[in-house]
Amino acid sequence: MAAARGKKPVALGTSEARRNLPQLVKKASSRRKPSPDLESNVVQIATRGQEGSASLVPTVDLVAAKERIEELEEELENAGLALFLQERLAKSQGKRLSAGDFLTEIGMGEFVEPLPGS
Repeated sequence: MAAARGKKPVALGTSEARRNLPQLVKKASSRRKPSPDLESNVVQIATRGQEGSASLVPTVDLVAAKERIEELEEELENAGLALFLQERLAKSQGKRLSAGDFLTEIGMGEFVEPLPGS
């Protein structure tokens, strides 16, 4: 895991991480503001002779990353819906579409039955 801005993440072996775990957790949990990127305050823990590693990430950074992912997912959904509507409008030739037909076309047919008049 390469840290942003050229800052190399702290990397420890399992024995060293085990010895220092209370201090590592105290330092990670004392952070109150998220870092600009998820990797800024990470501590990598690697086992000798095996590929891969585990990472100790401050909770504040994890929460901020999850919130950003949710924001990006919402933006992506909105962009997809806008694209769908743009394509649908180009094909519609000015014809109206019922709410039920619209929901069915976008894969939300399960919401058609509760609609008034359905």
